[in-house]
Amino acid sequence: MDDLVQDRRELECDLRLAVQNRRDLEVHFQPVYAAPNGALFGAEALLRWKHPSRGLISPEVFIPIAEECGVIAQLGDLVLEEACLAAQRWPDLEIAINASPIELRNEAYALRVTAALNNHGIDPTRLEIEITEGTLLDSVGECQRNIEALRSKGVRFALDDFGTGFSSFGRLQYIAVDRIKIDKSFVDGFGSEEADNRAIVEAMIRLARAKGLKTTAEGVETEEQRAILKELGCDHLQGFEAYDQGRIRHDGWGKCH
Repeated sequence: MDDLVQDRRELECDLRLAVQNRRDLEVHFQPVYAAPNGALFGAEALLRWKHPSRGLISPEVFIPIAEECGVIAQLGDLVLEEACLAAQRWPDLEIAINASPIELRNEAYALRVTAALNNHGIDPTRLEIEITEGTLLDSVGECQRNIEALRSKGVRFALDDFGTGFSSFGRLQYIAVDRIKIDKSFVDGFGSEEADNRAIVEAMIRLARAKGLKTTAEGVETEEQRAILKELGCDHLQGFEAYDQGRIRHDGWGKCH
């Protein structure tokens, strides 16, 4: 237990230094395609921490640390800045970022996002902010005010990892989002568990359509997955392998510091 505590303290210290020096932190952009025809639609900005001695550290590890030690807002601002720069480079694409519940509880969050968009001349309708079900459970007070303020400007919100939370389906009718993102675990299940997962994904897409919401499937990697999702009526497919890799490289996709 002492070793685990010490290891976490070391990671926290290293993360603070990385944020302070803007070092070893990279923003990668994962492409999103229109399911019907494969046209490039947008991208999600994904933060990566390339530790000098530990290598690539998963966001599942360092994001909770960032939230606990108080640097999540700085990380969020870094990603937002890179997202705005990407939106300038790719004027025809929509860009998505993730928002922590802690960020959304900050009374200045909506102002920071709006200021960044204005400073870079980005139409707010080109930005989508992804939130988790945990955020929705906390969507009261300042959190809800930030969401409403940004939506009033045209910024869209997406419910990430849809289907993994026990109350996702029940709460969908009460929340203000514009899109649901079907979790990668359901897409991965096409194959050996195809019958069950196909039925679940089809139900998600039908529910979203009934609510007037768009759908994006995450982690699409194979032709079989693309074909099934297209047949089911999914709007968009996300993943580095979703379509031709050569096109992604040609369009300048990858990492930004």
